[in-house]
Amino acid sequence: MPATATVQRRRRRPKKFPYKPKPPPEPHPFLLHLKSLPSPVAAAASLLSAPRHLHDHPFAACVLYRLARARLFPLVPPLLTALRTLRVPLQPTAFAALIDHLGAFSRPDAALLVFRAVPAFCSHSNATFHALLHSLVCNGRVDAARDMLPEAPKLGVRTNAVSYNIILKGVCHRDGFSGARVVLDEMLARGLRPTVVTFNTLVGSACREGELAAAEQLMDEMARRSVPPNAVTYALLMQGLCDAGRYDDAKKLLFDMEYRDCQPDVTNYGVLMSACAACGDAGGIRGLISDMRKRKLTPDDASYNVLIKCLCDAGKVDEAHRALVEMQLKDGTVPSAATYRVLLDGCCEARDFDLGLRVFNAMLASGHCPLALTFRRLVRGLGEDGKAEEACFVLEQMGQRGMRLDAQGWQSVAACVCSSSSATEMNLINHLVSSPS
Repeated sequence: MPATATVQRRRRRPKKFPYKPKPPPEPHPFLLHLKSLPSPVAAAASLLSAPRHLHDHPFAACVLYRLARARLFPLVPPLLTALRTLRVPLQPTAFAALIDHLGAFSRPDAALLVFRAVPAFCSHSNATFHALLHSLVCNGRVDAARDMLPEAPKLGVRTNAVSYNIILKGVCHRDGFSGARVVLDEMLARGLRPTVVTFNTLVGSACREGELAAAEQLMDEMARRSVPPNAVTYALLMQGLCDAGRYDDAKKLLFDMEYRDCQPDVTNYGVLMSACAACGDAGGIRGLISDMRKRKLTPDDASYNVLIKCLCDAGKVDEAHRALVEMQLKDGTVPSAATYRVLLDGCCEARDFDLGLRVFNAMLASGHCPLALTFRRLVRGLGEDGKAEEACFVLEQMGQRGMRLDAQGWQSVAACVCSSSSATEMNLINHLVSSPS
């Protein structure tokens, strides 16, 4: 072959294998040991007596979480002191979670003590700072939370929109819309850009106070500041309009959402459905469900709960039952426990115990259970209708769940026994003997 000739070789492309995510790493044996101990106190003792190489963040955080979940808050400060002596490198995430737990259980002073202990282990972060603000605000210490904002630079933390959103929530609850507007002005004066959460908090506060003009002005301000509203923003404004009896204006906002490239979701339709239900307008609810399908939205169980409740309140339990079937066959929506309970209570209220028993069986087959009051109403109604065997079946289900029948229910069952066959009579008598009083 001449020297100038070149041989073209076809390159083989590497084979493409399907991507397989790496399995999560196996938990450390010592971590599993700490989680398996019967009490948080035993876990703390095991951690403190462990070899030095096990004095690390994951294990200490596990023990702190266990103490917090068990509400053993007095043991937290001494454990932190011991961990500091052992120089355990705790990270800010552990302190943030611990502060959140303390705030959730109404211990803001303890949360502040834990916050002050952070520098002995690590630097403060936005997570620890915001956890403390949230803990204070949720426990009515709004002023204390606001006083923390000037301290942020000293702690090495920069306040941001999230910091002010937390304060804003507390001020809205305590001082209303006018006080919250002051916080927004302060936020803007510090050069911080409000987020959609900021405006949603303000819009919700204005609507709750009936200040619909102010809420609409906030929507305009969002456009000026290039903060696009989301479905929650519109849902809050819709709720305010519906509360003011302006349902048609609220419904028009669906078109405004599309104009502003904001896709309506189930929440927006839920507000409108609740307004229809308040007026007993089941047809309006059905129309909204149909409109959801046209927008490629699948009605959820909450949407159908509103429809079923509205129909049951009107005594139309047969239509309500058809809606239960429709949600499963037409939309593929799985009924929740609340769906079955609403329909079953409606059947008992309408004294349609035959349908109620069918709903009851479907409810049990789906793994849900009625409330004790519904059980009693169903047994009492079946007894009054002379359906002894059916009442016996419901009694068995009550007994399996440790529920008791009231005196009025037993009276209905006793009256049913007198008119039942001998076999059914013996079955019911056995229940009377074996059931707890």
